[in-house]
Amino acid sequence: MAAQDPTDQRIEATEINRSVVRAPRFGIVGRSYFHTFEAVITNRHFRMMWFGMVLSMGGFQMQMVARGILVYEMTDDALITGLVGLGFAPSLLVVSLYGGVLGDRLERRMLIQVSQAANGALAGVVAVLMFTGNLAWGHLFAVSVAQGAMFALQMPARQAAIPSLVGKDQLPNAFALNAMAMSMMTLIAPALAGVLYEEIGPENVYVVVCVVMLTAVIFTSVVPKMPPPVAELKQSVLENIIGGFKYIGANKLVLNLMIYSVIVALLSMPFRMLVQVYAKDIYGSEPSGVGVLLTALGLGGLIGSISIANLRKGNRRGLLVLAGAIVASVSMGFMVAVPVYAAGALGMVGMGLAEQARWALGQSLMMENTSDEYRARVMSVLMMSFGMLPLGMLPLGYAMKEFGAREAVGVSAALLLLVALVSFIAMPRLRRAQ
Repeated sequence: MAAQDPTDQRIEATEINRSVVRAPRFGIVGRSYFHTFEAVITNRHFRMMWFGMVLSMGGFQMQMVARGILVYEMTDDALITGLVGLGFAPSLLVVSLYGGVLGDRLERRMLIQVSQAANGALAGVVAVLMFTGNLAWGHLFAVSVAQGAMFALQMPARQAAIPSLVGKDQLPNAFALNAMAMSMMTLIAPALAGVLYEEIGPENVYVVVCVVMLTAVIFTSVVPKMPPPVAELKQSVLENIIGGFKYIGANKLVLNLMIYSVIVALLSMPFRMLVQVYAKDIYGSEPSGVGVLLTALGLGGLIGSISIANLRKGNRRGLLVLAGAIVASVSMGFMVAVPVYAAGALGMVGMGLAEQARWALGQSLMMENTSDEYRARVMSVLMMSFGMLPLGMLPLGYAMKEFGAREAVGVSAALLLLVALVSFIAMPRLRRAQ
């Protein structure tokens, strides 16, 4: 009789442990709360990993806001500010593939902790440079590049580790809770960073970021070691990368999800990154008004992630993934058709909802339908969509400047709707995915 795969044994053990947990006896509210946070409540190791994720993303979001304000104050140059803000993209694009290979070859907890600690240390270096009066904008650009690389190392390993911490039936819930952590931090961390920046100064904000990110390492240390499922050290890194792409090409559902996710991301996410331009040109918004729009985006993401956290296999999740692009296109089209600020805020809520349908549900379906030895590499290819953001931002930014913000965003919305409709027809495997 063939030996049972260790991953399956861990999953079965998790399911056995979970089966003895009962929902809190607080009526329908208690059952709903339990169902929404089931993976966190019933799995201590995932709970610790999740808290580490919350802290990591909180520190990352705080640092992005503080860095943008700081660079603009130092240089009074919008181009340099944008360059530093996008510094993470090239390294994320290049390092993602190697991060996926390392996530499938090395012990995953160690890889996550190293990247968490490195991000915390980099924030500490910036704080020291500020305290000593030696900080230049080039330092902030270098840190942005380095942290993009660390993010590319951490995320494939983290996402690939989740199936070994929860049962198969809890995977959609676990990935939705991860997305919820990102949405919560998108709501809370930028506002907190802005307040702290004014009250205690940028150098102390970076101290707080350093402490938060290093605390994430402590939570992750509680999680047991997660050795790679298959040691492919006999193959070179390049062979591993090629093997990952071959696996994606052979797995038609994963291939459909990958193509759909990357195209939708390139059409929808650049608008989110340029919303301050749209808000200023169309609504005449001040920075505080832009902040409200981004908060609305986070609110939509939070609502979406909570809703998705209650989905399980059999809920026609493939259809919901495809619906995400439709919701995003309709939301962008609504903002174009109704050029008033309130409509913009409502449209941003819709954009946040749509993003969770594509990102959280898409990840869940990918990981459920990917062999354990390829999970980090598959996730790393998906992560490359963040690194490719400039490919979408540059054309959209140019079009907004040359032809007008409403016209450019209207074309993006129309293209996004076209992609959604074509995907619905041409990707039956994704449409039928449960």
